[in-house]
Amino acid sequence: MNSAYRGIVKIEVAVRKPDYATPWQTGRYGSGNGTGFMVGAGLFMTNAHVVADAERIYISPYADARKIPASVKYVAHDADLALLEVADATAFADIPCLEFSDTLPHLEDEVRAIGYPIGGNRLSVTRGIVSRIDTTTYAHPRNESHLTVQVDAAINPGNSGGPVLMGDKVVGVAFQGLLEANSTGYMIPMPVIKRFLKDVEDGRYDSYVDLAATFMPLINPAMRRHYHLPDNAMGALVADVVKGGSSDGALKVGDVVLAVNGHDVDSSAMIELDGERVLLEELAERSFKGDVLSFTILRDGEQRDVQVTLAPLTPHRIMGQEYDTLPRYVQFGGLVFQPLHRNVIAAHSLNSTDFTVELDAFLRRGAAMEKQDIVVLTKVLKDEVNARFSDYGRRIVTRVNGEEVKGLSHLHALLYPQEGPRPPYTVIEFAGASRPMVIDNAVIDGANERIRATYNVPAPASL
Repeated sequence: MNSAYRGIVKIEVAVRKPDYATPWQTGRYGSGNGTGFMVGAGLFMTNAHVVADAERIYISPYADARKIPASVKYVAHDADLALLEVADATAFADIPCLEFSDTLPHLEDEVRAIGYPIGGNRLSVTRGIVSRIDTTTYAHPRNESHLTVQVDAAINPGNSGGPVLMGDKVVGVAFQGLLEANSTGYMIPMPVIKRFLKDVEDGRYDSYVDLAATFMPLINPAMRRHYHLPDNAMGALVADVVKGGSSDGALKVGDVVLAVNGHDVDSSAMIELDGERVLLEELAERSFKGDVLSFTILRDGEQRDVQVTLAPLTPHRIMGQEYDTLPRYVQFGGLVFQPLHRNVIAAHSLNSTDFTVELDAFLRRGAAMEKQDIVVLTKVLKDEVNARFSDYGRRIVTRVNGEEVKGLSHLHALLYPQEGPRPPYTVIEFAGASRPMVIDNAVIDGANERIRATYNVPAPASL
């Protein structure tokens, strides 16, 4: 047996999935399994999606029937990585840690994906070659794209979190497969893994930073002449800049990026980094909050240098899947309000295109600088206090008693004021609605008590 395999473990998880359709309920219970590998004394790396929403985690050593309790020490849902810590490390005292490689593999390099796929209890090894290195969307957060290595070795359910080895060194973590293709799998490569490990050195995970700008290829000859560029296949166009984001104030729409941190930018918005052609955003991918990227740009035909100080793009998170947290909601007179994000959209079968204007304002046009959430009426629990409100549909809340709603916590404060008497009526306005909802505050306390008992809603809000 290869000695490196002794540090590869099976992970079994009991999970509780929150119910975003009825957010006051406890959710549903389930189970799952995956793979991990030892990277330190009592520490094991795996995928975030293996342990997402976990209530109990057990780790079984190689060729050992014991199930040793473990807990999540650090998790990066945006990179689909996690570090687990076992309660008792003595079972692994004589097992060596797996060693990480320092570099990316190259195309056609042979690798081995190792894990515990569904269908058996013993370790499985599949071999393949590296067939592509590219930036792709990670299936776990659903709204994050990072560097990915494609291999023609099968990555099956249960393989997730297992090491991908080249020789005896880890070059990646197996994390997803491609259902439409045979023997096509993906691994998280070392630049992403190293960034995660570096991030948690201070005892917490802070998430990715974002340039908060998009770049457009400049290949069309007429466009190149318009932007005063020679026919040399270099330079990419700044197509959009998020208001309030890292690049706001440094880059402008219409700028032509010639170089970033000394790396020449080609007309496809790519640079050469560590011997591979990657998107220029990869430099931000490997950076941290407060790091500075130096851009050489062409603006109005004049070359200049600008600095971009990197920070996370917080509004972007509402389009990602949410894990390891209870759903937030406010219930008032049978009206159930929730913050708009991917979990809520899926749970209520909402059409995100119905909120295009509001989402664009929040994500890209600076509304998130003033608002915490986009709040949506997702459900009406029928009661006489809300009779004839069914025609409002699922709409965004804009104002309560004339005051603009800044987020779910603000909405709760407006609906349940802690000081002073309530006004006679609560008037709730919605985007696109021709008339507001009006609730009689003289009867609201009795209505809330009826609704609590009828629908088993334990609290008026979870914030």
